[in-house]
Amino acid sequence: MPTPITPEDWLPILTQRLDANHPRFKLLTRYTNGDAPLPEMGANVRLSWIKFQKMSRTNWGELIRDAVVDRIVPNGIVINGKNDSPEAKAAQRIWRENRMDTVFKDWLRYGTTYGRSFFTVWNNKGKAVITADSPDTMWAAHDPLQPWKVRAALRWWRDLDAKLDYAMVWTDNAWQRFNRSIYVDPSIPENMQVWTRSSGKWEPEGEPTPTLSTEPPVFLYQNPGGVGEFEAHLDLINRINHGVLQILAITAMQAFRQRGIKGGLLPQKDDQGNDIDWTKVFEAAPGALWNLPEGLDIWESQPTDVRPLLDEVKDHVRQLSAVTRTPFSTLIPDSANQSAEGAKETKEGLIFKATERLTIAAVGAVSALRKALEVEGYVLTEDDRLEVLFEPCQMVTLGEKYQAASLAKAAGESWRSIARNILGYSPEQIATDAIDRADELLAGMAVAQQLQAAAPKPAAQQPQKALTNGQPKPVNA
Repeated sequence: MPTPITPEDWLPILTQRLDANHPRFKLLTRYTNGDAPLPEMGANVRLSWIKFQKMSRTNWGELIRDAVVDRIVPNGIVINGKNDSPEAKAAQRIWRENRMDTVFKDWLRYGTTYGRSFFTVWNNKGKAVITADSPDTMWAAHDPLQPWKVRAALRWWRDLDAKLDYAMVWTDNAWQRFNRSIYVDPSIPENMQVWTRSSGKWEPEGEPTPTLSTEPPVFLYQNPGGVGEFEAHLDLINRINHGVLQILAITAMQAFRQRGIKGGLLPQKDDQGNDIDWTKVFEAAPGALWNLPEGLDIWESQPTDVRPLLDEVKDHVRQLSAVTRTPFSTLIPDSANQSAEGAKETKEGLIFKATERLTIAAVGAVSALRKALEVEGYVLTEDDRLEVLFEPCQMVTLGEKYQAASLAKAAGESWRSIARNILGYSPEQIATDAIDRADELLAGMAVAQQLQAAAPKPAAQQPQKALTNGQPKPVNA
């Protein structure tokens, strides 16, 4: 098979690969949006039982994923160590205009959920537009020896107003757009079935547009192993949800405790020979009194202790915490029964994992910004070092930051170093803080001078005259 060259050559290849992964992505999405597969499901279950089953599910995937994403926080952009050069200010403006604080988080969430995600840089009349794209709507072919290098990429989307699907394909030297009707066969009005996936019946919109770039403007985030943060542990998550369902079922059944008659049989006919409906006679009500025949007694089932089942579920959650390196307190906030040493080790594992993900994410963010600057006419050489700065993964909350800052200050570390390396201040924040400190110092000096000027002056001391035998004594005598 010849190597694909043009966008039209790549289109069927990339759509086929994207569609082949769709079932996997759809399943992973269900574990993050509250629609995980039900613990037990039969072919003929009643709707009431399905609703009951849904109460046993928890978004464990979302908790595991966000525990990592929340520790990766960008907070500044510098070029060659400076944040005030024209190129650095342009990069900061592009970040702001594209709402990259939100787009970056979406990019990370896609990558840590599905194992991969994409930054795409578009040219909108000379302005750079950066989007975060899910692998459920985008796919890329990359160099097997250098996975971060994209050879070709596809992005497809739907315009309901125009009733058209669009697809964009990039290669190493061109791009081309395609479209199709959103309906599989628009010529049959009674069968208006819409396309559910990307393959099929694309038509090119004009000829390919050549580019000077040697790579598509698409930048890949690849999670270690190519899988989502919780994907390898779906069986354990299913086991937890199944255990919760058992507890809910037992608890619900105990709300209707079983009762029985012991000591004999109840008569089935009354004195007139009519059938007796004992369910009405023994109707449960707060003020009901039951008149039992002599010798009969009522037996009532005892409640089942669900504490062992609760402990078993917690053990499974503890295992999930260990294998995903997610703090137990994140999965179950009431973690009083967890040892301090265990909590410390799990948190350290989360920090190591988040730091590894940050290293991957930082490269993608820098590459996307370099391409965005190129779109707007700013050319950086290979020697120019563009950096996206991040807050330290191990210190994200205020409590963590200020505790570490106090220890660093006691050890003699400078304030600027603490602000940069521990508090995670951006260069702009550090510069603003220096101005604020200077203003506070000047204001304090001005207040001190005003207080000093307003203070009453002490009275001048007069020389004292000493007495000698009732006569004044010379002062200097």
